[in-house]
Amino acid sequence: MQEMVSKVMEQFGTTPALATAYVIVGILIAVMAVVCLVLEIRVYLKYRKANKRGISSNMTGVDAARYVLDRSGLEYVKVRKSGVIREMFFGNYYNILTKTIYLRSWLGKIDNKKTVTSTALGVQKAAVAKLCESGDKQAKVRNSLSLIGVFGPILFIPVVLIGGMIDIMVMKEVTMISFVCLAVGGALAVAGFIVTLLNIPVEKRANKLALQMMEETGLATGEELDIMKEVFDAYILSYIAQFILELLRVVQWVLEIAMKYNNSKN
Repeated sequence: MQEMVSKVMEQFGTTPALATAYVIVGILIAVMAVVCLVLEIRVYLKYRKANKRGISSNMTGVDAARYVLDRSGLEYVKVRKSGVIREMFFGNYYNILTKTIYLRSWLGKIDNKKTVTSTALGVQKAAVAKLCESGDKQAKVRNSLSLIGVFGPILFIPVVLIGGMIDIMVMKEVTMISFVCLAVGGALAVAGFIVTLLNIPVEKRANKLALQMMEETGLATGEELDIMKEVFDAYILSYIAQFILELLRVVQWVLEIAMKYNNSKN
């Protein structure tokens, strides 16, 4: 670890305390990335198991979503299958701008399957749509920022590295280029952090509402609802881990600003 601290001190020209904090945060980010991966695998296994079990209502994911939307007075909200590109980045989601629910049709497809998973996630996205259309502020903000939420965290490191490389290889010193790239990367990280933060309360409310709607309409039996709850809970744990990861990235961003400021001041 001491060697890593020394390299950070040499690279940023900063103090031992800031360099140590930066290394520790970097290690925690790596650990949380592994935790997130493990929880994503857990989600996949729960998802896959429930997607092999038939649903008593004999409805597809699209049919179930359409059914509860109509009963909720949301006939104008459309339900469609996702294209390959959309599915790769967003999966099952509600587009608040086009008033459209997109359901997986390729990877782990649920749009036309008559399974517990397809019904659970179809109705869950209908519940998200209901929250957004009924004026839930957190749901509206989260879904409006979904694009940034997906790409913000991915672009954070590349944007910061580009600024650093330009200064090191071209300018031969720390300039405003690094600070601008750091600010842009930080803004993306903060936006991703906000979306991830909102994921937890919004998804929890949508999960509860979805289970309630399925119980009231008889779309699922008690046993099927228990299986659905397991799938929903797996997603929530994954969102919590992602929130911690995004929080650490924001801390990393703040430390980088502090180190660059300290270096430029010296």
